[in-house]
Amino acid sequence: MHNFLSGLLLASGVLAFFSVAAEDNKAGVLPLETFYQGERIEQLKLSPDGKRLVALKNIKQDTLIQLIDLVSGESVYLGKTDNKKYRFAWVRWANNTHLLASFRYGDVRGLNTKTTESRLFSIEAKAGAELVPMVKAVREGEHQSQFQDDVIKLRFPDDDHFLLGLDREMAGHDTIYQVNVKTGKASVVQRHKTNVASWVVDRQGQARASVDYNAKTTESSVRVLRPGQTEWVDAWRWPAFSEQAISLLGFGKDPKDLYISANHEGRLAVFKVDLSKADLPRQLILSHPVYDIEGSLIYSAARDEPVGIYFSDESSRSLFWDEEFKAFQAGLDKALPDTVNYITNLSSDDRSYLLYATNATTPGIYLLGNRDEKTLIHLAETFPGLNEENLVHKEKISYKARDGLNIEGYLSVPKGKKGPGALVVLPHGGPFSQDSNSFDTFSAYLANKGYIVFQPNFRGSSGYGHQFLTQAVGQYGMAMQDDITDGTQYLIEQKIADPKRICIMGASYGGYAALLGAARTPDLYQCAISFAGISDLREQRNSYRNYTNYNLAKKQMGEDNDQLEQNSPVNMVENIKAPVLLLHGTEDLSVRVKQSRMMAEELADEKKVFTYIEIEDGTHNLDYLPHRKQTFEAIDAFLNKYLPL
Repeated sequence: MHNFLSGLLLASGVLAFFSVAAEDNKAGVLPLETFYQGERIEQLKLSPDGKRLVALKNIKQDTLIQLIDLVSGESVYLGKTDNKKYRFAWVRWANNTHLLASFRYGDVRGLNTKTTESRLFSIEAKAGAELVPMVKAVREGEHQSQFQDDVIKLRFPDDDHFLLGLDREMAGHDTIYQVNVKTGKASVVQRHKTNVASWVVDRQGQARASVDYNAKTTESSVRVLRPGQTEWVDAWRWPAFSEQAISLLGFGKDPKDLYISANHEGRLAVFKVDLSKADLPRQLILSHPVYDIEGSLIYSAARDEPVGIYFSDESSRSLFWDEEFKAFQAGLDKALPDTVNYITNLSSDDRSYLLYATNATTPGIYLLGNRDEKTLIHLAETFPGLNEENLVHKEKISYKARDGLNIEGYLSVPKGKKGPGALVVLPHGGPFSQDSNSFDTFSAYLANKGYIVFQPNFRGSSGYGHQFLTQAVGQYGMAMQDDITDGTQYLIEQKIADPKRICIMGASYGGYAALLGAARTPDLYQCAISFAGISDLREQRNSYRNYTNYNLAKKQMGEDNDQLEQNSPVNMVENIKAPVLLLHGTEDLSVRVKQSRMMAEELADEKKVFTYIEIEDGTHNLDYLPHRKQTFEAIDAFLNKYLPL
């Protein structure tokens, strides 16, 4: 591995911090390109034998599948996309010789209903290999599965096969197929059942649990198959947004052990359920007094047993309950004390591994570790040029909302900034998501430019328990918005924010919050920026009519039409005083471009100061590099004009 930078090896066998060769970057305002070009490398994966790597590598607007041989150092590219029509959703090792790659793209079905589609291909891991479709094309008039990349289990029953969930026989109801990774030849393993949305198989490859969803009632349920039995039994049932909701995480090596995420004292926790007993007793495995524990299980590849979970709290990290892996993680954290360190991938013998190290000033570094040799090798930086020289740490703050509820948020203060300064309030999208103290592109860009950045986790944000989360259900624009306002006022009172220089900016739900802030508190903000923001709540809810989640959307957004209209920025335009920037992609399937078009029309009618930029063929996530460039340049010009530093 002479072509990579090596970590230090101590005689005691303890990992030591290593030096990394980096680009010569000086503190100061960086070019916009540094931020909008996105990650240079992502989804790095280690082959089961630990001898090769695969990754998605971004070069300008193209994304390529890169294959790296760790023995010879040879690197080849297996395929690419410019992300305009198609993008790679993910790539992973099917076995030591073949890869699976998922493509995502937009399409139209039925009565001009726009959809997101996925298709699955295999690629032999060698130069010149061709893509082999894993789902055969259907004949005209037959049902074509919308999502074809639900890989349920790899390398089963042997290295040349995997299990795939596919609703090919009945729309919306998955059948499990055993698929040959080399040819795509498939056979049925578990036929679909009514209302089954997805299956979970045990470590032996048998379908043992199903998640059932009724689109009409919005009820979910779980059925399980006990070890050695043939009759499925009902385990749990709950209505939408209920505290009784269950998430299936996966099975243990023993087929009676099912791991779930469920409520524990108001927070999500990890339990192990004994399926062999009639009352399905739960053993508490992991909980947290303040934050929800949810995520995906971490398995020991050698033992085929869950050992921990990827956990998102104030700093996303890995949490282990297995003693061996606790010690493993502790050693890594001692070696790399300033970053959050994820073991993202293990070889089949657990001895080689990939590590992802990150924090607000370290956007992400991939390292290759060997537990026998006690080494760490630097592989790649996700954002070369962004580091502690030009990024700032995020400070976690808390404040009281007007009704006394404690709200957390994150504050980024530019280097050398003293006294009240220009503030950008940056509410997150979702709204069922959260901000953390990890790196994110927009807050990093704004802080590097010289703005103080405030990211509030208003009620309705995920991670703070069921009661906190469900205060968003049917409550868009109400106390959730007050939390954002109260946080901004708190920063003014603390002499952190200059009350005459504040802008509110967000995307998706955050874009809605930005527009609502400009309309409801017109004297608080000097400008507002909305990317893909909702302006009409009733119209947004009704946009789901042709989709199976319409009834769920009604519950989430609310069925009181008067309340929806009262909390829609498009109906409050006369109150707006601040200049507004609207940006929206024409191919946004999450929030339709109609939302910004309606807002622009109302702003024009009321003769307000605004700029509307429609991004031709742009998606909700700005997958295409030129669209990100257009967006960043528009935001930068708008801030230079209306919130100059």
